[in-house]
Amino acid sequence: MRPRGFAIVSALFLIVALAALGAAVAQFVSVQQVSSAQDVQGSRALSAARAGAEWQVATVLAAEVSGTPQYACGAPANFTFASFNLAVSCAHSDHSEEGNSVRMYRITSAASAGGALGSLGYVERQVFMVVATCRKAPNGDL
Repeated sequence: MRPRGFAIVSALFLIVALAALGAAVAQFVSVQQVSSAQDVQGSRALSAARAGAEWQVATVLAAEVSGTPQYACGAPANFTFASFNLAVSCAHSDHSEEGNSVRMYRITSAASAGGALGSLGYVERQVFMVVATCRKAPNGDL
């Protein structure tokens, strides 16, 4: 006596197994694409944050050279650059070293994009820079 219907059960099992394998591969490829896109956005965010920090460095050095260092660190700046929201801030502290006046500037720049914190497309990068300027004693010239 031959078993009847065994081939149909085997074929159905094989179809279901291959469909599950196909779904797993599709999910893996989708995750890889999202991860790759996040890497690219992260690199772009880092570049935007660096651009914001370098802008603040140029502002600080221009104020130092023009003789108005008290205005070098203004209010924190928030603006959009290359589809990223930039927040740039600057703080300074004065020190004395071997009779010279040294001013240290701490610059922070953060770039973010992609909606709210925790959402799938959200990316944020921060850059910190320290710039030091020295004035010779006693007249304060650069």
